[in-house]
Amino acid sequence: MMANTPVSNYLLPMKLITLIVIGFFLTILNAQSAVGEKGSQRLRPILFRRRVKRATDCTNGFIAKDMTSNTLLPALYPTDQLDACLNNSVLLANLTELGHIAFSRDQLLVLKRKLGEIFTSGLPEERIRQLGFIITVYSPEEISMWNITSADTLALVLNNSPNLNTSKVIIGNYLQRSGPLNAVALDAIGGPLLCTLSEENLRTILPSELKKAKPLNISTCTQAKKDILFGIAKVAFQDLAGDPKAYFNQLKPYIGGARASDLQRLAPGNINMDFQTFSSLNPVEVEELTAQNIRDLLGINLNSLKENENHEIVRRWVNTHSVAEVMSLGIGLTGGISPAGLGNLSIMPLPGSASVNSYSLLLSICVAVLGITLQCLS
Repeated sequence: MMANTPVSNYLLPMKLITLIVIGFFLTILNAQSAVGEKGSQRLRPILFRRRVKRATDCTNGFIAKDMTSNTLLPALYPTDQLDACLNNSVLLANLTELGHIAFSRDQLLVLKRKLGEIFTSGLPEERIRQLGFIITVYSPEEISMWNITSADTLALVLNNSPNLNTSKVIIGNYLQRSGPLNAVALDAIGGPLLCTLSEENLRTILPSELKKAKPLNISTCTQAKKDILFGIAKVAFQDLAGDPKAYFNQLKPYIGGARASDLQRLAPGNINMDFQTFSSLNPVEVEELTAQNIRDLLGINLNSLKENENHEIVRRWVNTHSVAEVMSLGIGLTGGISPAGLGNLSIMPLPGSASVNSYSLLLSICVAVLGITLQCLS
């Protein structure tokens, strides 16, 4: 019977099976293609979210109040962990403590950004006082927008200023908001920075506040500013004028602004001015002093003039006084204005001389006598 079965009877089922198999494989391939495109698109954001989540997850444990004074925080919480593990509420409640920890610049920038999220309209002055080291990552432009009106705030902010330019901006901010240059402000600013202020600013210092402030080093001030500060100091310590030594000791930091008349009043007080202080005087005013004024001012330190005879202030005084007056000091200084017709005289001692001072003194006397003789003969 099988031999009599037509071939077509077998071909039909085989074709059908082949088509079914081919259709099945095509369906699988299309399905895989769709899954490959859409699945990968769905998978990509999932993987990305997981990566982001891993970067912002707090894995070191959230920072609590009792940890905010731990000086090891910078090591325990790298920048990304500090960002993830420090809640804004904890930062705000413990700003003073966190501001005194030596975080890296990147960590400080995290704290600054979080504060910006809390105070979108700018930092209140009471918070500025708490910043500590965080101040160092604020730019001068940002600081210029702060509201610094208290001398206490000024002192705290200046204490953490990273450089001179920032310090100037801080002081400028304070003065623009009518902050007074009281004792607290003067102590915070100090002498060198005080010298950068305008003469108008310096004139606002009250004598009573200068008296309460620590002594200020005003050596870098212009002469005009030294004059202003000495004038304020004179009034501030006027109650000590009856005790010349005490009065002078209080005036000493500001003595560079003293006039010749001030120095003449101090001279009889046996103040024994040292040469360092003498050299800080205004040379123009020193030129107005007599040899007796000089002798009285320096007292036991008079010989320091000879030891520093090449110093500008000594040479200027010598060159504006007569030979006889210079010689009258009796310390071996040479030079001075000689009698009419001889011009200025400056005698250099001979090297190797056994008695240099005696030689110079004798020669000076001879020149002086010669000058007088010439005047009498003329």
